[in-house]
Amino acid sequence: MTPNDDRDKPDPRSPVQPASSNAPYFILAAVAAVALWGAQHDWTRVFEQPVAAPDEKQAPAAAPRQSGPPEAPSSDLRTLFSADDYPADAVRNEEQGTVQAELSVDPQGRVSACRIIRSSGHTTLDQATCQILQRWATFRPARDAHGTPVPDRVMTPPVVWRLEG
Repeated sequence: MTPNDDRDKPDPRSPVQPASSNAPYFILAAVAAVALWGAQHDWTRVFEQPVAAPDEKQAPAAAPRQSGPPEAPSSDLRTLFSADDYPADAVRNEEQGTVQAELSVDPQGRVSACRIIRSSGHTTLDQATCQILQRWATFRPARDAHGTPVPDRVMTPPVVWRLEG
């Protein structure tokens, strides 16, 4: 054995050792990251349903809402929005965007306050979102440990305001 052969071998007493192959961990991490991104992408697509503006070329707008809220308001808050809700100013100015809000819910299950946590960048769309949610959204009241209704906060899914056509 030559002196150079010993130099190529690491000293087992040394705290610095050659790196072992971390390729399997790297590949696993990359696959997990892609899987999580895909899942998040699917979840976002499910929750981001657009609120389209009425098409002026179509038949006349639907009849105005009755005095009560639409069906099943507490199941999916996005069902509270219709094309007729698109603010006329926003249509005229071609405003679009995504709004997300945090709602304060009183012990009776009604929305007592609305705070925008993700703005569309357009005051008209942000205000319309809160007005619709405060007018129509209802919830099963939250309850404390004794079963007494208490105030609560609810994060809405994203509301996408998009002009069609």
